[in-house]
Amino acid sequence: MKKLITIAFLFYMMLPAMLAHAHTGLETSNPKEGEVVSQQLEEVVLTYETVIESLSTMELVNAKQTKIPLNNLTVEGNTMMANLGQELENGAYSINWKIVGKDGHTIEGKVNFQVQLEGDTVADEPQDDRGQAADESKKQDEPQDVKAENEEGNLFQILIIGLAIVLAVSFLVLRKKK
Repeated sequence: MKKLITIAFLFYMMLPAMLAHAHTGLETSNPKEGEVVSQQLEEVVLTYETVIESLSTMELVNAKQTKIPLNNLTVEGNTMMANLGQELENGAYSINWKIVGKDGHTIEGKVNFQVQLEGDTVADEPQDDRGQAADESKKQDEPQDVKAENEEGNLFQILIIGLAIVLAVSFLVLRKKK
């Protein structure tokens, strides 16, 4: 019986580590977080730590939150990519992504970047928005933040499962003693 209790306790101690790896996060992106792009972009590519489902989506918005058309959005394995529907003007942009990981959980995030083509001026963009977007891109590491939030959200579930295991083993031990 002591072996059973020891095994249950070890399983309970390893459970958080096993569940922490259940979620996926953004591994790389093109353009990268905070990057200043100096050549016209033709496509956006996001690569994740594990395979993602075909239900995953992304959208490209400028500093005014106007959507920029993306064409041929495809999801293959751990990569999501799309072609740009138009040339980007100088300014701040965000790629807002939402994926469904292999474990079925939905995870959201964003990649902020700037376009600064030589000879072009920033079109219709207030100075405050541009500065704010640049500050946000420096402060944020969105994929890590999203991953941490999801892991914290599962802490309650982990504790409940662990408590149920401990109670079940305790009940069995007390029942055998009687």
